[in-house]
Amino acid sequence: MIGKLADTYRAYLDCLNRQAWDELGRFVDDNVQHNGRLLRLRGYREMLVKDFADIPDLHFNIQLLVCERPRLAARLSFDCSPNDEFLGLSVNGRRVSFTENVFYEFTGSKISSVWSVVDKAAIEAQLVDS
Repeated sequence: MIGKLADTYRAYLDCLNRQAWDELGRFVDDNVQHNGRLLRLRGYREMLVKDFADIPDLHFNIQLLVCERPRLAARLSFDCSPNDEFLGLSVNGRRVSFTENVFYEFTGSKISSVWSVVDKAAIEAQLVDS
C-alpha cells in the first residue's frame, strides 16, 4: 500500500512537470489546503500555473521520499531560472538551485493537505555570489 502511495505521488509530479492541468483532479482533492489555507482545486491549480509562468523551466525532482499512509514527505530539488522576483528575491532570470521540504496528507488516493517550506537561504546565498 505504501508503494502505491509513492507511485501515486510520482504520477502527480509527472502531471505537474507535463503541466497537464486537466489531470490535476485525479491527484488533488477538491478541498485541498496549502500551508493551512483552503485553496480548493481551482486555487491550487492557479497557484501551480502561476509558478510555471514565473519559472518556465520549473521541474519537480524527488531527492528524498518517505511514506507513512496517509502522509508522504518529500525533499524536492530544483535547478531553474525564475523570470523576475521569486520569494521576494530579485532573481531576474539567473539560474538558482534550491530544495523544498514538503509534507502531504492524502484522503483516499488524493492530496488533501500540503505543507511546504522552500530553502530561501540557499537562493539568497547564490544571489550574493553572482
